[in-house]
Amino acid sequence: MVDHLELDKVAPFLIKLFEIVSSPASDNLVCWSEHGESFKIVDRTKFAQDVLPFYFKHDNLRSFIRQLNIYGFQRCQNSSGRDRTMEFFHPMFTRNGMRNLKDIKRGNQSKKNDTVEDGVDEVEQPQAKRPRVDYSTFKTDVARLQKNLEEFEHDLKQHTLQVQQKLAYILSALDDTPGAVQQPPADSEQRGSSPELSAGALL
Repeated sequence: MVDHLELDKVAPFLIKLFEIVSSPASDNLVCWSEHGESFKIVDRTKFAQDVLPFYFKHDNLRSFIRQLNIYGFQRCQNSSGRDRTMEFFHPMFTRNGMRNLKDIKRGNQSKKNDTVEDGVDEVEQPQAKRPRVDYSTFKTDVARLQKNLEEFEHDLKQHTLQVQQKLAYILSALDDTPGAVQQPPADSEQRGSSPELSAGALL
């Protein structure tokens, strides 16, 4: 058994983590490795859905892994790329080393409070500095675009006027054309018999 005074020095996250890994009820989802010096998350989806909410009141696996990183846990590389098991290691976190939990310290991470209501240490993400925006450049670009738009509208009006003038000229020319179109004179053979045929007829 571990002295209660020693547990008071251990972060709540580490105590809950030890309980999660050591619980036989969830061995099919998370368990100690064979040598007991690391632990494995066997089924990521079910672990996040069934185990995390029971201990931490959330099902965010990424948040859980961030907490591991803060306390210095390292992820072990899988021997096979097809193996989706996640294995984590810390020299002070072992199956028979609950007394060593007090020696696991939080890394140098900025934080607002040591703990939150669900027992998971809260990590405050540093806010990225917003780049300064030069609004004068925007105003210049807007003015330039507005001027280009006005010039385009002016050119469009001029082009439309020219088209209308040409169309009016064509319509006027069509109105001046006489309605009756003279047929070309008929060929001499169509207007009368040839002299040779007339002379033959007389003979």
